[in-house]
Amino acid sequence: MSERKVLNKYFPPDFDPALIPRRKQPKNAQQVVRLMAPFSMRCNTCGEYIYKGKKFNARKETVEGEDYYGIKIFRFYIKCTLCSAEITFKTDPKNTDYSAEHGASRNFEPWREEKAVEEEDRLTKLEEEENNPMKALENRTTDSKREMDILDALQDIRARNARNERVGQSVDLLEKIGLEDIRTEEDDQKRREEDEDEALVREVFSKISAPTAGPSRSPVTVEGDDASPPAPSIVTVKRKADDLEHDLRSLLPESTRVMISSTTMSMQPPKKKKPNASKSLGIKLVKKPKAAKVPVPSPSSLNVLSSAHLLAFAMDSSREDFPRVSIDTQQDWQRIRDNFSQALYARLDEHLALNNLTEHKSVFLLHAQQTIDSMFDKARPNVRVNGQILEELNGDGEEAEIFDEALDRRIWSLSDQRLISDREVAMKRRTRPQEVVTLLEDLLQRQHAEEDIIEDSVEDDMMVTGDDIDDERLAETERTFQEVCAMSEGLHQKAQTQLKRSKRLQSADKEIRALKN
Repeated sequence: MSERKVLNKYFPPDFDPALIPRRKQPKNAQQVVRLMAPFSMRCNTCGEYIYKGKKFNARKETVEGEDYYGIKIFRFYIKCTLCSAEITFKTDPKNTDYSAEHGASRNFEPWREEKAVEEEDRLTKLEEEENNPMKALENRTTDSKREMDILDALQDIRARNARNERVGQSVDLLEKIGLEDIRTEEDDQKRREEDEDEALVREVFSKISAPTAGPSRSPVTVEGDDASPPAPSIVTVKRKADDLEHDLRSLLPESTRVMISSTTMSMQPPKKKKPNASKSLGIKLVKKPKAAKVPVPSPSSLNVLSSAHLLAFAMDSSREDFPRVSIDTQQDWQRIRDNFSQALYARLDEHLALNNLTEHKSVFLLHAQQTIDSMFDKARPNVRVNGQILEELNGDGEEAEIFDEALDRRIWSLSDQRLISDREVAMKRRTRPQEVVTLLEDLLQRQHAEEDIIEDSVEDDMMVTGDDIDDERLAETERTFQEVCAMSEGLHQKAQTQLKRSKRLQSADKEIRALKN
């Protein structure tokens, strides 16, 4: 048998209080406390007096949305000892007291007496000052002194608070200075690294080899003692364009430039003529009887072919790497091709005239046309005409309809309006019958109450017939019946109107979608 008064309990070694689940209590739950009435009161329901010190089992809760300078206010619920009516009172931190709230009235409120005494003292003081000027002067002197004392005390409090705030600032200041020094060193190191990176980038990307003007770009060797190859001239790229036009290969990556350089070096004229050497470039030479030997194009004349090869190499990429092009009509794609062809032909004519190769113009034009066709064929899968793939469109030149954002927004707006109309119909069908039932029940209850009053007031030997019914009741019944009929008719008409509107919106939505397709 266990002890009746146990001082301690047994806890096993594997007991873990963290595993015990916490109780879920509602927010601001009421607590049952044992208290005594803080003041004498009188019940407003039965008139019973409840004196100060009466013990109750009260329910306590925190008053939400009400406090006094951050101090919480609590409300207590008790019951009258005679009629069990609920009485509530709450704390009053302002007056360090309790205040009656509901169900009872306080017998004595001390703050009322304090206000009366304060008002009486003020009136007495004014009367004394009016009859005695010296007393008024003395009171003003006392008030001034009290005000100065209050200001001095306030200044002392402010100085004390400022002194307390400055405590420990010297240590904090030293720590801040040390942190600033560390941050300054880190910033300087980071800035130096960024400057080195910028210098390296400028050294690599801002200087390129300057092309030499002339019919040939082959390296020149100087014979003689202690002969050294001349250093290549360096041109710095600036924002302002100069007279010297830079080569296209200078804008390509290093790997592509190496590839193009190897291709260009392989196209230099060999010492011995190899069969089908011109076919590797796609050039077909027509042999004429008794004609002079066709000079092989120099590397400078092959600049046009190199440019075309570079553009073709840029276009020869996967569909994911090549950027997508969006146009409005198929005529725009043809116009882009025509403009590009004109620019390329103009550049080709310029280079042919510069290098005296006009007699081979037809060959170069044929090769340029093949390059343009190849480039645009490879770019064709990435072209979108008004959101559609160019390859899927027919080639009859028929323009696709331009995507109309306003039309699409209108379709969604009509669908939204139809949903709103259906929701209104469903809401009215659900709420209006309930309103009618409530109105009729209210009317019946009022009529039954009036009948009970009439039965109580009529003597036992008198009988009430149908002729004794008041005309006002009949008029009220008729008015209620008319209201019910009007609500029913309005609901019927509203439902039909909403259904018609919904059908009209649905048909308009279908027509717009059909026009869009």
